[in-house]
Order: sequence, then structure tokens, then C-alpha cells
Amino acid sequence: MKFLLYLTICLLSVSTFAQRALKKELDTITTVAQAEKFLETKKSRKNKILIFNEEKHKTKLATKLLSTSVGSTEVVKTEFNVTHYKVVDRTDDRHYRLSYIYFDGNKIEASKIVEYKNNILKSYEDGVRFDDLAKRYSMDRNAKRGGDSGWLKEGSMPIEVENEAFNLDHKLGEIYTVRIPEPNGFYVILKTERIKKIKEIKVLKVIAKD
Repeated sequence: MKFLLYLTICLLSVSTFAQRALKKELDTITTVAQAEKFLETKKSRKNKILIFNEEKHKTKLATKLLSTSVGSTEVVKTEFNVTHYKVVDRTDDRHYRLSYIYFDGNKIEASKIVEYKNNILKSYEDGVRFDDLAKRYSMDRNAKRGGDSGWLKEGSMPIEVENEAFNLDHKLGEIYTVRIPEPNGFYVILKTERIKKIKEIKVLKVIAKD
């Protein structure tokens, strides 16, 4: 009995020491580069860098982390382990959101694209929902989502599309087209949202046994 008690105390002491050592190490990490270097030394698929976006992530944990500053840490304890979430980067970038129908000019003739485009514009004017048109015509994988791009930041789509996405002359509900010379693509786009800044953080997630 005494041996078991002694063993338990020893294990608790080792665990406490390990947790303190980990906390001390995490306290020195304040950038993404440092977090990546840390992950190189701590080989585990459970440890990783996560991205939380205020529009996409609405959990209590995400909301709490998004309200903190770079360098802050949130610790979540369970029966089996202790998880540390360390904020290592924070941005507040412009994002855009639109719905689109994409045609691949390498797989369909230009005359057919023009025909489909005209059908789409007329159908939309006649009251057909854009998401239904996207599901029917779009050659992009987001056709299943009715053409919705979700919130995107600069660099997510071709520059020609983004130049128009950030063009303030386009009104909500307006449809316009964009031609992409390379790789020979054609977009029919519906402006669905105004440009907005969205908070996004990168978080180092580290799991340790309790």
C-alpha cells in the first residue's frame, strides 16, 4: 500500500515537472516561425498549428482565443491530457465573398460558354436562383455549394477575379463576368457580400499527458 502511494506521488511529481517545463518552453514562443521550429522538435501528429477565423469558427474556445492577443495561452484539461493553445499570429485582413459559375475553356468550346452565359443571365433576370444555376452549369467543385466561395482573402483566387471582387463599383446582387487568359477560364459572378475585415489567428496546439 505504501509502495503504491509512493509510486503515485512520484508519478504526480514527474507530471507536474513536465507540465512546468512545457509551460516554460511555450512562454518563449511568440511567432509562427518559433512555433514551427517547436513542432520540428516535438514529433507528434497531435501537435499542430491551427487557424481560427471569426466568421468560420464559432466555438467557445475559438471565440475566447480570438479575443486575446498574440502570446496568450488557453489551457484545456481533461481526464486524460492537458492541451495548450498558444496564439502566435493575428491578422485583420480584407476578405471578399461571392458566388460564381466557372467554365473551363480547355474542356468546352468558347461558343458554348457564350451560350451558357446568356442562358444564365436571362434565367437570373427571370427569377431563377443563382445557386440553382451554379449547381447546373458550374464546372467548379463549389457547384455543390451553389457557387458560394465563402469568405476569402487576397491570393485565394485568380488576380482577375479579385480585382473585380474589390471593385467598389459593383453593387450587391449585381452579376458580371470575368475572363481568365491563363488557364483559359471564364467566370459568371454574383456579388453577394460587401468587403469586410475579418480577424484570423494562428494557434499552436500542444497536447501533453496530465
